[in-house]
Amino acid sequence: MNKKIYYVTNNAGKFEEVRDFFDKVAPSFHVEQYAIDIDEIQSLDQKIVVTDKVKKAFKVVKQPLLLDDGGLFFAAYNQFPGTLSKFVFQGLGFKGLFKLVEDDNRASFILQLAYTDGLHTQLFEGICHGTIVVPEDLSSHPKLPFTAIFKPVGSNKTLAQLRYSDDFFRFSFRQQALNKFIDWYQTQ
Repeated sequence: MNKKIYYVTNNAGKFEEVRDFFDKVAPSFHVEQYAIDIDEIQSLDQKIVVTDKVKKAFKVVKQPLLLDDGGLFFAAYNQFPGTLSKFVFQGLGFKGLFKLVEDDNRASFILQLAYTDGLHTQLFEGICHGTIVVPEDLSSHPKLPFTAIFKPVGSNKTLAQLRYSDDFFRFSFRQQALNKFIDWYQTQ
């Protein structure tokens, strides 16, 4: 049975990863991108942000959907930049980010994946620990800029360099959360 689900994101790079995941891991799902921006409430609590976003998205899509909120969290700071990652990058660029982690370059990507069918909402978390590095090529994945500067623990490459390798699955915080969703969905 084919299960249709929308993945709400305007980010083509993010959806490419999601589509590849479902094609390889759960081909019985028919996943389509629903490209809209959802206004985000301001909070450092990622779970609050994603729960609010998924409810707003359902009012538009009116079909079962997934969406996520991923953030880069620097170990030297409390929940920062986290839910503000996109805006901090837009304001500071790579140069500013590198200054923030001069004394401690440890970081984690944390993603909250939200599913809703309008009646029930469920969250799934994916985490990848690593360090911020200055790579040779900052343009390696312009639609996902943080992947160019994040090197997961256990890898000698950045996430952008791992993107199309067999090792990527092992380090992808998004795919961790998607796997949890698939496991949960199959029990429903």
